[in-house]
Amino acid sequence: MSKHLCNPLAAAALVAAGCLASAAAAQDAEPIVVGAPIPITGPFASDGTAMQTGLELAVQQINDNGGLLGRPLELEVFDIGDLTPDKLQAAGNSLVDRNGADVLINGYGGMGPDIPAFCNYPVPYINNNATTNVIGLRANLGCDNIFMGSDVDYSYLQATFEQILSLDHDFPSQTVAILHGPYDWELNAAEGVRDAAEAAGWEVVLEEEVPYDNRQWSGIIRRINEADPALVVFELLDTAGTSTFIDQFQQDPAENALLYAGYIFSTPAFQEIIADGGAQGVLGMTVSAHLPGERGDAFVEAWQAKYDAAPPFSIGAAIYDELMLWAEAVRRVGSVDDYEAINDAIRTMDYEGVTGTYRFNDDQYVSVSDDSLPSHLLQAQGDTHVQLFIGSEKNADFVAPAWLAE
Repeated sequence: MSKHLCNPLAAAALVAAGCLASAAAAQDAEPIVVGAPIPITGPFASDGTAMQTGLELAVQQINDNGGLLGRPLELEVFDIGDLTPDKLQAAGNSLVDRNGADVLINGYGGMGPDIPAFCNYPVPYINNNATTNVIGLRANLGCDNIFMGSDVDYSYLQATFEQILSLDHDFPSQTVAILHGPYDWELNAAEGVRDAAEAAGWEVVLEEEVPYDNRQWSGIIRRINEADPALVVFELLDTAGTSTFIDQFQQDPAENALLYAGYIFSTPAFQEIIADGGAQGVLGMTVSAHLPGERGDAFVEAWQAKYDAAPPFSIGAAIYDELMLWAEAVRRVGSVDDYEAINDAIRTMDYEGVTGTYRFNDDQYVSVSDDSLPSHLLQAQGDTHVQLFIGSEKNADFVAPAWLAE
């Protein structure tokens, strides 16, 4: 055996040189286009930024390690703005027809309109829509190329309610007030928490649908106070609406109630609000955060090194996983354009990502559970989100909010 191979430093140098040579060779090959139909502008732009940065990190890591099948990845982004059907159709035309994308990946792309927009293309479309209607629509249209890397709204709020009941907190009553927006995620989330609460013997003492353009919440907060619940569930996919509700609730709180502010609480926009001292004690959730442990810690370290910031708890890790999952399927098939075989590989393999294990069921989505993709219960503590529960496992201590009555 060569003495150089017995020297750890020399071996490391050889490995590094080999990686550099592979990366250089990959850069000379024809790029593989990764299409990203994501909301760069509009009401979902905060998450859209996290989607783009998550994809850019995955692309960089793959290219730095020799590319995919010896070819570099090239990210093509199309802004789908407010997720309307016309923008989604235009995204398919631009990314697949014009730019030759071999895969389409986003965090969420309309939660419905994206299915017919991308169904007729043979390339895999991997999303994290997390809404019930997408499952039936995909099946009805026979879209074998579409995969949802999450469970659905109803299931997540069932799991979230169980996590809230597991907090180290003595609820003064078994009563809940539910406020929700008008769209699928919010409607189905409300149904999920309502059913879970009633199954646990709780009473829904107030339920209202709230609009997206509302910024004055005094009337609703008065009705909450009159109902005197032990838990307030507020589910609205609107940063400004949710943040103004939290501000006004904290000024005139229901003193016996915990406040849960839904998925929007996990987004980069709320990361900034919490860093500025807002929303202390408020609860929220995410379907897609990185897990603690070696894999998740390496992801956090890589994100911080690239962006000089901590990754968000909303969608960045999930979309990173989606691209890496697709890349693994391509490696197993040995081709980037044998779409039928790649779709079958995605459908049948277990992929260990930074957010958990992707194991697609017969409806081509991933059921929420401790051994797949666990949901995360978050709380604003200090200047950051804290992961209180990851699935059924306690991860950190709950801190009682300051507004609670003594």
